[in-house]
Amino acid sequence: MATTETEPSTAARDAAGAPERTRRRFRLPTPPLWLIGLVEAAQILLITMLLVGIPMLAMSLAGGVSAFDLDSVLSLAAQVWLVLHGTPVELVVTLEAGALGGALDVPGGGWFHLVPLGLTLIPLWLGWRAGGRIARGSYSDQLWQGLLPLVLTYAAGAAGIAWVAQAEAFQVMPWLAALCAAVLMSLAALAGCYAEARSAARMIGTDLEARIDELSQRLRWAGSYAWAVARAGLVGFVAACGLASLLLAAQLGMQWMEIANVYEQLNPGIIGVLGLTVLHLGLAPNLILWALAYSTGSGFALGTGTVVSPLGTELGAVPAVPVLAALPDQAHPYALLVLALPVLAGVVAGWWLMREGENHLDDWFTLRISWRPLAAGLSTLSLGVFTGLVTALLAVGPLWLSHISLGVGRMTDVGPNALLSAGMLGAWVALGAILGYSVSLGAQRLRRRTTG
Repeated sequence: MATTETEPSTAARDAAGAPERTRRRFRLPTPPLWLIGLVEAAQILLITMLLVGIPMLAMSLAGGVSAFDLDSVLSLAAQVWLVLHGTPVELVVTLEAGALGGALDVPGGGWFHLVPLGLTLIPLWLGWRAGGRIARGSYSDQLWQGLLPLVLTYAAGAAGIAWVAQAEAFQVMPWLAALCAAVLMSLAALAGCYAEARSAARMIGTDLEARIDELSQRLRWAGSYAWAVARAGLVGFVAACGLASLLLAAQLGMQWMEIANVYEQLNPGIIGVLGLTVLHLGLAPNLILWALAYSTGSGFALGTGTVVSPLGTELGAVPAVPVLAALPDQAHPYALLVLALPVLAGVVAGWWLMREGENHLDDWFTLRISWRPLAAGLSTLSLGVFTGLVTALLAVGPLWLSHISLGVGRMTDVGPNALLSAGMLGAWVALGAILGYSVSLGAQRLRRRTTG
């Protein structure tokens, strides 16, 4: 920042009693919000393209300078970039039977959809940071002036990358790539804006609390109850994912020797080992969601006509991916114990709701039903059902994103059935929430009687 020094006036020198020099700072004008949005979008595009392009370039140069093909590197990097943003593409291949092993023995093509959720967190985090910066530099009624250029520029960049990614066997619609990138950036930027603003009222320029105060007392109670149930459903979903991650870690720990053997059999070299490791890290959230589906009893598929669940396992030929060596080859006698995990997550949600939430529905039942046990039972049952429903709604999106279609042969169905898994998760969480809330309520009343 540039500074200049000017000579003070005579009156100022006389008032101060001694000659002093005044510093005057010159600052650049604040850029308009639309320019901030453009710069943030260009920055995110550049960072994500470099994160994808540099490893692709290194892998290509590892094969020798003579085999280097710049067009192929750019096309492959663009294809990987689109995959990270969840863009479905059409894979057109013609293979002889058995060319890629038993798991991919049907020639042809189809829709390729693979979202490595662990790697998708990178553009999500960058978009979250950009949204926070835009929120810091804008008033509530000006937020759209920065968000709209951010999303549109990023979508336009995705359409351009889709044009670069076009290949004979890899076909993508630019408008679809732009749509997926726009949705991803919108969600990330809005989350960043909310984190910076600390309230939705500041984001939209409306005093929501004042609007709520204008409602009737019954509507306010209903809103408070709905908000408590929504948070309890989120607690149940987070707890279920945490328990599923522990289940996955335990299975990987018990089968680590089989995983190491697959690495050794593949013998991919240093570059290949790094690539497989990055792929596994990127797919870690997907695997956690598969473990979540497994714990509900619905299980997941590893190809058309296969199923991996605690009720039974039917596997065909499995691709030579190290982490897949940890899959159970048959249903074990104690496998049904994993069904207790989502129930335990529901218990946590019910316990949390008893301590933090407000069960106004219980008051409503109490005013209309004189027999207290029946009123308490109906309110607790309703509470559990609503909590399970919220958990199911929160889970269906991530479970759907974790599903994989490689577009070739049987491997067009890899992962859980999102609707079935989310529905079963909601049912187990509802049961656990009823148990957790009932036990917490009983313990609270027992403490009151003891202390009273």
